[in-house]
Amino acid sequence: MPSLSRRCLAALLILLGSAAALPAAELTIGSPAPAIDVEHWVQDGEGKYKPVTEFKKDKVYVVEFWATWCGPCIMSMPHIAQLQADYADKNVQVISISDEELETVKEFLERDNGEGETFADVTKGYCLTTDPDKSVYADYMEAAGQSGIPTAFIVGKTGEVEWIGHPMEMDGPLAEIVDGSWDRAVYAEEMAEMQKINEAFGEIRVLLQADKGDEAAEMVDGMIATAKNPRVKQRLEQVRGQLDQVRLQMAIQGGGEKAAAAFSKLAEAQADSAEGLNALAWMVVTLAERGAPIDDALTAAATEAAEKAAKLEPENGPVLDTLAHLYAMQGEVKKAIAAQRKAVALGGPMEEPMKAYLEELEAKAGK
Repeated sequence: MPSLSRRCLAALLILLGSAAALPAAELTIGSPAPAIDVEHWVQDGEGKYKPVTEFKKDKVYVVEFWATWCGPCIMSMPHIAQLQADYADKNVQVISISDEELETVKEFLERDNGEGETFADVTKGYCLTTDPDKSVYADYMEAAGQSGIPTAFIVGKTGEVEWIGHPMEMDGPLAEIVDGSWDRAVYAEEMAEMQKINEAFGEIRVLLQADKGDEAAEMVDGMIATAKNPRVKQRLEQVRGQLDQVRLQMAIQGGGEKAAAAFSKLAEAQADSAEGLNALAWMVVTLAERGAPIDDALTAAATEAAEKAAKLEPENGPVLDTLAHLYAMQGEVKKAIAAQRKAVALGGPMEEPMKAYLEELEAKAGK
């Protein structure tokens, strides 16, 4: 399998791993949260927070596990700092725990984050700690069957675990836990449903590695159709989208009519969805920008999909932006400019990059 396909497949396997549920574990939703026994409290919210061992009643805690070498952990830091600031007066305390040596963490905090601040500045608003003997990691991560970081545990007002997941996904649960509207039973059902499909994710990984993408897709489609919990379904749909990317990338590496036929088959399944068609068409644009071998037949198939998306939602700026890129890939700069001008006129959160692309197209046309 060529290198681009290997990277796409690796990304999907990582996603499958992150979507997989917890195995049978000692620590789960509703369990009493283990005591915090970290060795070094490095940051304390500039003196606002004291070291925690036992959890106080009516207070909410976020116990997050991170490491200096973990890119997603570092990317999560500004978000965690903002959450702590937002909840500073609502009895919420964030405790981030690394199992690295104290000096390793201190050296990391002195580093520039690329935006004129050190990581010590970024994290100064919340508690950042290090626990080299890994005792707290064992009590939380290992006991809960978690292996990937960053992972956050929200400990509720009763001292019990209310939520487990990626810190970038905890805004909603944290808000509900703080205001008392959190339904632990519903979330526990969600976790239980993920446990039931965990074994199926293992089978999908095996199918993908055996180059049996069609069978893998059928399995995921079946799980989406039967999923009861909306968040579980959303995660499965995320996996499904990545699976389509892997299959298309493999077809592109095959070249010629095989790639165009594979794209058209995927587009047919999304025929009534402007969002789905646009996602597929944009995938071709992105792969072309990354140097994948996109031929005329595939570009034409992607353009047709984008045109269908534009007919379904003629006032959708991102769809028109995708269409403009594909027209440009075909050398139809005038049509690309017309589509992009309409996309820019519609505005929206993508207005600035769309303006930049319009300027690029107009420069190419000599206007």
